[in-house]
Amino acid sequence: MSGPRVAVDPPAGWVATEIEKPTIAGSTGALLTTWAAHRSAAGDAAIVSGCVATPIPGWVEDMRPAVEGRTIALAGASASKITGAPVDARSGEAGVFALRATSDLVGPVIGHARTFVGFDEGRVFTCFATCASTAGPGPREECDRSVIEARLEGSLSPPAPGLALRGATWAVHHPRPTALGAFGLVVLLGVIAVTARRRPRSQIGGRPSPLRPGT
Repeated sequence: MSGPRVAVDPPAGWVATEIEKPTIAGSTGALLTTWAAHRSAAGDAAIVSGCVATPIPGWVEDMRPAVEGRTIALAGASASKITGAPVDARSGEAGVFALRATSDLVGPVIGHARTFVGFDEGRVFTCFATCASTAGPGPREECDRSVIEARLEGSLSPPAPGLALRGATWAVHHPRPTALGAFGLVVLLGVIAVTARRRPRSQIGGRPSPLRPGT
């Protein structure tokens, strides 16, 4: 099954390379669908891009913060595979994240990342492009430019939410009506239970009816 992908133009002279992929938790059905890596000729910087697809029961905007947070973490984990040490990603200008060593959050920027969220018919894609340096205070200017100019291709419109997801979202945004509705439902079910009980039947043929005293 195809899906969205990040289009990245690596700097001139950079070559395709192998960089270890980050670990993806498969408990939610998440799957790494694309992964590409390029290194500078000197081997002192690299740029990687990729997408992870996760099945979803439809999409509502309330899901976006969690999905974007996961995408940022993925970009940071991928940068760690370049540098060989933990990397922290912090929001910067124009949707580009500055990367620093986790051990020195006030230290020099060692790279940049950009993230994307895309969709196919039933999955959300968390995608990224990351450039980081393995030596020196930061990557080369052309590497940063490749990240900034990266783009998401092949994404569809978000899948419509199912009835259960719409109901859950409505309940989150309307807690009081939901509570009142739940109480009303309990009352209604009670009334139905009472009225649906089998009633005694009148007896005919001269025998007294249990619905009125005998004569």
